[in-house]
Amino acid sequence: MQTAREYCHEGRHQPLTPEGNDRARECYAKAIREDGNYLPAYAEGSYVELRAYQNVWTRDREASLDAAERLADQAVALSNDAHSGWLNDFRGRWYRAMVYWNRGDFETSFQEFAAARVLITDPHRIDKDTADLEADMAEAYIYYGDPVQALALIDSAAARDPDHAYWHDWNRARAYYMAKRYDDALTTIRGMSSPPNDVRLIEAASEAQLGHLDDARRILGEFNRIEPGWTLQKSADYRYGDDAARDHWLDGLSKAGLQ
Repeated sequence: MQTAREYCHEGRHQPLTPEGNDRARECYAKAIREDGNYLPAYAEGSYVELRAYQNVWTRDREASLDAAERLADQAVALSNDAHSGWLNDFRGRWYRAMVYWNRGDFETSFQEFAAARVLITDPHRIDKDTADLEADMAEAYIYYGDPVQALALIDSAAARDPDHAYWHDWNRARAYYMAKRYDDALTTIRGMSSPPNDVRLIEAASEAQLGHLDDARRILGEFNRIEPGWTLQKSADYRYGDDAARDHWLDGLSKAGLQ
């Protein structure tokens, strides 16, 4: 029998695909059954449900978002319990912050991010964990409609952790696009090694905004071969704090040929 920690380790190493997400969900559920007080299983299980919602890897997106919130709430409850062994663990509030901005409640999301940040105190991990939180909070600011603040957070994260994970640059590229700095977005993407398929949407939209329509459509074709069911409407369904930000994103995708 695996331990809760081992199940979580297995879940974290599943591929970012619909099938991998389903397997990760099973791993975290097994971890919770093995140890109902294992906070990381609730926090990371929340993110699995959030990925299902964001990527439309589920027939009922709102049910996945509700599940993400329930799991994040349970992680927060454990972090508030002096007897749980997880007192003041920051992950529950961090993951709950992500749920809130995906609901369109950006102000509460920013409050939760701030609360999580105060709880990051491990001297051996404070720079890396704070950098990851800042880069993640930057995504919320992108959808909120403030790419300048998003870039400031990503720059701060890069200063704290120069060897940051690839997804920091993914968020940087999207923030550059939203700030209408299309060349900077493309430079960031081309500096990434093996970027995920979703980054091609930023690349295609940036090329389209620069008037490079042949390149934009070629890149979108590469995206579509991996994600044939993605549509302009699915991109529009994300919550934004600013309609102009949504329209700007959809405009680039439309010019690139996404329908």
